[in-house]
Amino acid sequence: MTEFLRPFGPTIYRGRFTDEEITYIQSVANDTLEANKRIGKMLVGIMKDHFAAHVNDVDKFLSILTPHIVKYAKYEYERRNALGFEGDGIQTEGEVDWDSFNFNLGKGPWINFQRAGEYQPCHEHSGNMSAVVYIDIPEEIAQERYTEDTNINCPGQIEFLYQSGDMGSTGTYKHIPQTGDFLLFPAGLKHIAYPFHTENVTRISMSFNVFDWTVEGKKTWQHSI
Repeated sequence: MTEFLRPFGPTIYRGRFTDEEITYIQSVANDTLEANKRIGKMLVGIMKDHFAAHVNDVDKFLSILTPHIVKYAKYEYERRNALGFEGDGIQTEGEVDWDSFNFNLGKGPWINFQRAGEYQPCHEHSGNMSAVVYIDIPEEIAQERYTEDTNINCPGQIEFLYQSGDMGSTGTYKHIPQTGDFLLFPAGLKHIAYPFHTENVTRISMSFNVFDWTVEGKKTWQHSI
């Protein structure tokens, strides 16, 4: 399943991991806990457990991430070219060889182990695009939204914010995450990860930023979304 969501200006990509890929990425989360490389002071969040991801098989790890990153980059390339934005660094001559797509993940990825009452305040990332991979989202968290007498109950959800609301737009978009969801979005798009209250469960997600992405056509294309 692939969705390209445009609730406002920037595009938000939603993909899904297969069951096999979910099992693999959960094993990476377990290895990360054992490695215990805390990086919380480098990140935004009222959260105890942020760890640098511990990846034993880098090639396998990248093989499940790259197809999603390429889909998003290709969609944005074709969308912007269709609009005819000449001179913005995205135009190429001839066919684009998407097999030549290259990028790096900077100092990431990292894995967040979020527990009751913890959250990430409004923030943005560095790089060209950013990702959130939902490794394990207990069903109890989503059920919390039915327990409070409010029309904006969003336990454990992610919310994206873009400018202010105007006619026909609220300026925000909330997503109820599920295990195996893969979101990609422009690194500068502000977002929030809301707290939840269910005890004895952990919401596990992985984040990373994509830097220096290029693709070869008849000339090199490099662009920040």
